[in-house]
Amino acid sequence: MNPSIELLTIKRADVRVYMNLGFEGEDLKFDGHDLGTTVDEHWGSSEYEYTATVLAKDLAALYALHGIVPGDKEALLQALAPLFSNNSGYTLFKKYLTKEGIPFDTFTY
Repeated sequence: MNPSIELLTIKRADVRVYMNLGFEGEDLKFDGHDLGTTVDEHWGSSEYEYTATVLAKDLAALYALHGIVPGDKEALLQALAPLFSNNSGYTLFKKYLTKEGIPFDTFTY
């Protein structure tokens, strides 16, 4: 089972934004997708996708930071969601991981 949580959904005529945090196998993945004319004006394309992934081998620090038993994926998602459930969630997530010294990979398209 790959638990996930919806962090943010915005649906307007000019933009749609979807952000989720969840597990892909044993890795933690922040996943976002922005679409619409507002995105085109900012990025030069009407679609922008982005991810940040913390590999399973690097998750112990996140569990410890939040006092969660390692492997309790649902509890980790519940602890992290309030921190990143806004339109700056992706940027904040990366800053948080960097501040705490937790390695992660990113991808944008």
